[in-house]
Amino acid sequence: MADLELYEFETEAFTPGETRAIFDFEAAVHGSGLRDCFDTFDVEHARWHETEFGQDATRDMLREHARMLNTWYLALDSLLGDILTCTSEVTKYSTAAARYVRSAADDYHRTRQRFEHVTTEWSLALLTGGADADYPPPTRTVNLPMQSLSDE
Repeated sequence: MADLELYEFETEAFTPGETRAIFDFEAAVHGSGLRDCFDTFDVEHARWHETEFGQDATRDMLREHARMLNTWYLALDSLLGDILTCTSEVTKYSTAAARYVRSAADDYHRTRQRFEHVTTEWSLALLTGGADADYPPPTRTVNLPMQSLSDE
């Protein structure tokens, strides 16, 4: 469970409705173990899986991970609607809720991109006939002062 106080820093606390929506999301993604399935998911894991269980089983494993990502997406989509503060005067997200949703969405997107990278790298290795497919490393940010690309 995320430390919700971090999102409430120098702003109002979560409303009971927001807290309930966050708990539902956390239960669907983190409490179910879904998030844990991606913690060690990398191309080395996919290659190990292929060695141990074969290509067909690895394809099935990748499809199962894709289904888990869809479940995660649906939980995030539900959170986005459930955490919305609706009153007669305004429809918006509180500052704390917006921070939480951005963080949760970033986590999902990073995980999805890593999954897509691993799947593509593993698939290209099959096509090229070797484990070291010529596939660029994952990048997510650019550090202009250091003139470098980063996967963080």
